[in-house]
Order: sequence, then C-alpha cells, then structure tokens
Amino acid sequence: MLTSIASSFQRGDYDMCNCSEHESSGSLAKMTGASVEPAMKPQVPLSRQISISDDDSGDQPAATDLQPFPPFRLCRLDFREGCYQINFRPTAGFVSFEGTLRVDRSAPDGGADHLIVSGDLYSKRPVIGPIPHPLPPVGNKDGDAATADAGLTSLAGSLSAVDEPAIPFPIRRPRIPIFPCARYHSYLRVTSVSAPVAVPLPKKCELTIVAEQFNYTQPPVGQFKGTFPATPSRTVTMKLAKVPAPFPFSLTGGPFYEGRLFEGGVDKGSVTLAWVSKFFRRATLEIDTLVGAVRPAPVPDGAGGTEFFDTIFARTGWQLTVVQDQLNVPVPSGVVPTNCWSSADLHALMTTVRNPATNLDAEWRVHMIVVPAKLGCSRGIMYDQIGVPREGCASFSDDGYPTSDSSNFGLAANRKQRDVPRAFLRSATHELTHTLNQIHQEQETAADNSIMTTTPSVADVLGGPATGEPGVFPDQIKLAHNTNVRHHLNHMPDPVIRPGGWPFASWFPTGAPQAADRHDFEPSELTLAVTATTDRVALGQPLDLTWTMTNTSGVSLRAPNDVGIEALFASITVTDAEGRERPVRPFVILCEHAKLSELEPGKSVTASAKVFWSTAGFAFERPGRYRVDVAVSWSAQGVMVGVQSGIDVFVDYPSSASDNHSANLVLHPEVGKWVALGGDAYHLGEACRRLQALSQTAAPAGALAVAGDGAPAPRVLDGFADLLPDRAKLARLRPELTADTGGRAERGPARAAPGRKRAAKAKKRTGRKG
Repeated sequence: MLTSIASSFQRGDYDMCNCSEHESSGSLAKMTGASVEPAMKPQVPLSRQISISDDDSGDQPAATDLQPFPPFRLCRLDFREGCYQINFRPTAGFVSFEGTLRVDRSAPDGGADHLIVSGDLYSKRPVIGPIPHPLPPVGNKDGDAATADAGLTSLAGSLSAVDEPAIPFPIRRPRIPIFPCARYHSYLRVTSVSAPVAVPLPKKCELTIVAEQFNYTQPPVGQFKGTFPATPSRTVTMKLAKVPAPFPFSLTGGPFYEGRLFEGGVDKGSVTLAWVSKFFRRATLEIDTLVGAVRPAPVPDGAGGTEFFDTIFARTGWQLTVVQDQLNVPVPSGVVPTNCWSSADLHALMTTVRNPATNLDAEWRVHMIVVPAKLGCSRGIMYDQIGVPREGCASFSDDGYPTSDSSNFGLAANRKQRDVPRAFLRSATHELTHTLNQIHQEQETAADNSIMTTTPSVADVLGGPATGEPGVFPDQIKLAHNTNVRHHLNHMPDPVIRPGGWPFASWFPTGAPQAADRHDFEPSELTLAVTATTDRVALGQPLDLTWTMTNTSGVSLRAPNDVGIEALFASITVTDAEGRERPVRPFVILCEHAKLSELEPGKSVTASAKVFWSTAGFAFERPGRYRVDVAVSWSAQGVMVGVQSGIDVFVDYPSSASDNHSANLVLHPEVGKWVALGGDAYHLGEACRRLQALSQTAAPAGALAVAGDGAPAPRVLDGFADLLPDRAKLARLRPELTADTGGRAERGPARAAPGRKRAAKAKKRTGRKG
C-alpha cells in the first residue's frame, strides 16, 4: 500500500496532461501558461507580481478629451512596457551606477495588473581625464511643465549647436545596454509602483518606484557563481518626473524620467530612467553547420507568417538576433559525423569553430553547432562550459524521433529532425534555452506543450499516455516558453541568465538542501541505493559512483526514465567534515530523451558518474572525511518528490612525495574537464601534458616503482586507469608533448581510447533491470 505523499502523485494511472494545453489557438498567456505552480523556489532574488496603486486603467486617463476639474492636473507619465536604462549618481562617493529596469506589463503571472518589474545595477567608476562638454539641461523639475526651451533635445538641435555638438558621430539609436560581468553590483526587486492619472495642484506628477536592493558578492577568481544575500541589502524609493528626453534617448520615442533616490526618507542621489526598447533583454545566436548537416529553418505560424528562433523569443520578451554563420564546417579528423558524437569530439569542435572575437562582456552571445549524428543520439546537447559557463550548445539534424523515446510521435515516428521542421526548431530552441540557464518543466512544474519540456514528454502530453493521433505531433507543437520559464528569462538576475554567468542549474537547490522542500518516498515504495568501487580514495583520485532507483511497491509509479546527472533529474552533493557542501554539476547536459514514465513494480533504473570535478570545483579538494549524497527529484503536480541516499568516503592523506606530485598534476581544471568529458579530449593541451606526466610517474598501484625508494606507485593512477591519453593519438594530435622521442610515441602497447561513445552511455543509463 502506498502511504507517502510522494507516492500518491506517482501512480502509473496519473493523468499528466492538462486539457488546456491541447488548445491549438488562444492568447499567449494560454499558450505558455504552466499548469501548476513551480515545485521549487529559485535560490536567487526574483521579482513577483505587483499592482499599480492607481485604480484607473494604467497611468492614462480613460478619455483624453476629458479635462479634470481644477485644481487637478493630468499626469501622462507613460510608464510603458519594455527595458529602461537606469543611471544612479549617489551624493556621496565617486562610484555611480548604471543598469537596466525591466517593466513587464503583460506578464501572465503578473496579477490583476499583469505587472512585474525587475532591474540590475552595475558599478561605474569615474573616468580620470578632461571634463567633457556637458549635455544641455533636460527640462525643469516640474516634469509635465518642462518645455523644449530648457535645452536642445532634438537630433537637429543637438547636431547644430554653434559652440559644440552635444553628440559626436556615429549616431546610434539607444538600445538595451550590456555591461561587463565583473561590474555587476545588485539586483532590484520592485515591490510597488505608483503612477497617478491626476494630482491636485500644486503637487507634481511623479512616478514612484519602491525596490528591494540585493547587493551581489562577486565569485572568487576562477569561479563563476557569486552570491546574493537571503534578505534585501536595503529598500530604496525612486521619485521620478517625466521630462523631455535628451539626445540620443529622444531617438527612441519613449519616455524619460529624472528624479531622486531615497533610503529611509534620506536623499541618496539623483536617478534617471530612459526607455530604450519594447523588449526586456537582448542576445545573439550564432549558428554554425557541419558538412552534411541541415540547420533548423523557419516554419509556418498558421497566420501567413513564419516562426523562427527570433520570433519565439520575441513572444517571450527578448530581442534575439540570429546570425547564420559558417556553413559546411569541415568534419574533424577521425570523427564519423553520422554516428553519435563523443562528448570530447563535440566539445573540441565547438571550441574550434566558435567566433574568437566574441566578447560576452559586450554581447550576450550563444554559439550553436549543428551536426548530423543519427537516430538515438538525443537530438541535442549543451555544455556547462566551453570557455565559460553556458556558452554553447549543439543540435543533431539526423537524430530524430525514435519510438523508443515515445509511442506518441505520430507521423514523426522514426524520422530525422531535418525531415520534421517544426519539431526540429522546437528541439533546437530547447537547447538554446538551456544555455540561458533554464531547466526542464518536469522538474519545476509539470510536463506541458512548451519549449522547456523534453520532446518525448511533449509528444506524450499531446497524444495522451496511451496513443497519439497522427498529426497531433508535430503539427500542434507550441513554439513558446511557458509562464514559468518566461518569468525566469525576463526577471532573474543578469548573472544567472547571461552566457558566461552562473553555471548551469546553479540557481536552484540540489541534493541535501532540497530535502526540506521535497516529499520523499517510503522505503517500501521507492528506494535509491548508492555504491562506490571503494570507500577510500587518494587525494586527486576520481570516485566511481553508481546508484540504482528501484520500485519496491506493488504498483507502477511515474518516475524518471534516466537518473544520470546529465539528464538533470539526479544531483550529487559532496559534504566535507566541516559541513561545507559542494554540488557536482553535470558538465554535459544530455537530456532530450529524458522524461517521466512508468516504472513497474520491481523494476530499476541505474546510472553512474565519476565524482571528481565540475564547474563548482573539485569534489575532494583536501584529505579527510566526506559524505557523498545522490538525490533524484521531480515535480508531481507541482509537488517536489523523490528519493535520496549516500555513502561516506575518506580521502587519504598523501604519504609520499610521489603522492603529492600526482595530486598536484591532476587537481587542475583542464584535467577536470578531461574527466568530465569521458577522456579523449586531446584539444585540452594542459590536460594532455599533465596526464602524460602522470602516466610516466610509475606503473599502476601494486607494482613497485622502478626508481626511488621502492614505494608503491601513487594510487591516483588507479582512478585514471581508463582515462589516460592513448599514446599513439597523443603522438599524432599533440606531437609537441612527445618531442623528446622525435614526435613518436613511446614503445609499449597503446591504451584503448577511454572515451565512451554517447550512444552506449545513453543506452546504459536508460537500461531498466528486472
């Protein structure tokens, strides 16, 4: 009998389909609405719905031809939707601040007024040098009474000034600004907005914005995730008057405000707000295509137009520029492009062909590479780090829709993505959205017909749990983000979203911290067994970890079909003896095949990983006792459910100079990437050099060293037995590392290539045991 809260949601006959998701037309809110509330709360500040204090519609009078009776004046504050550039100059200190404020007045989850407002501030240090010619004044302080006589605000006037043109060439219309990551200062969670329609004389028409400010702590050198405080650093109030926009903001045709910022009633400085775009954020997608592959193409939208990456993101609120870059990228030597690609080969290709001029401090840019692959390779992939986190993803044009993933693919069943354009575009957009740090809706809310639900789950939602009518998938796929993902994309802090910012999925709780918000199964219902090849490792030695989730109940349960960390349902957390926790995040995000499916009584699903390094750092940085926990979690009707288990591991203290030397060789981020990619990553030169040096240290543990004091070889070698570089490949691909032997590999048998191919790995992860 099922007794836990978790199990009550997981019966095999549970209907995961929300009927409203089957509608083929309707408003954007209906198209993208999540069926249930999110099951997990982001561990970052995030703006929520607010209301405008005035009861009238918006901030405009009901009829413009009606005049209020004296002594009132009309306020046409025009606090329109879009992105504003914000500038704050404190009265004290030399550092000023600039950033963006996003005013979302059509948010499906924005309450009665459909309003959510958020912002980000970046520090701006003073420029030492000649004082530039000051801009002309932008109007008097009465706001609505300001006139053009107060200064030159038009393009013609600014360029025709006798003394000196206020604006130098070239002339550019302001757009959504982008600032360097290192200057990020704080997040603004707006809690109230007041935009009066009319005020009694002599009161001024003022826009009042109250925001909680969360000051950001930048990450340590070499890391990418900083921290926000759990509570606001301070609460500020901005009182703003609408004035004529100075050039070049006058080119946007939008409102411009200036005023003062207060904290606790104390004036802290001047602030300006300039509307720059109807969109909230902007980014660029660069697409490269390998020889023999076909990139996604625009598809009909049903209304005489087309849908593509840019239109999908435009509906969400983003200005996405698509750059169709390199065509016919050469196939790397030694790679069969129509097979499933190894993680190392694809990572090497993306590292090689991405635009070297990319500057993520000046442009939010995502790189997508399209390769052929074949059916069963999982349609796409994202890497948590190419050079920096979430910089790139890949899409597989010759993979597709095998019936082994879903029986509801309809007319797309067993066809290639290139032959099913609508589903192909959806899958590629799914990977693109992963690069913006968004996770599956099976984890957050529930499977639905939206971009961030995996493809098999979308097919199951459309077709139902048993059968799918031909034409339902792919014809009724909705190319849109749901309300939950839309909210995150538009209002999460910049460092969490922007490429090169926080590592993937680092904004939500994983492992042990999540247990407080998760309802676990009883052992008589669902169990998780965690094992390792050893409970003692040397410093610098990877730990081979395996876990198995088993249905111990007498009924079928709906559970993940893949519990590997790459599929995102499972997470690993390492805790040291002092209670410090460190997540082991997946470096390769390979999840398009993953979904919630029926797990029959007595059946199991198994996965494994090498616990060594992730974008959070090394799992075992120093000797001592550790706890390694594995948690498998998912959303069931908006309730977080799952199982968790773990083991204790001891990391031995180095006992010789050889142990210390070996640990120093392997505790390097490039070696960490090598291990995370499964080996064979010869494009990582420093990793090759260090691992070659490790292989020359001594024979595997158990044999005696040829030289020295006769002590056993370092135990670190045991953990790298299947990961050391192949000598022949090293000589061919990295001849500079074998220069001492004339570019030839050392004598001796060549080791087998250690990198496991993705197809075999996926098959192993998804295998279920009786």
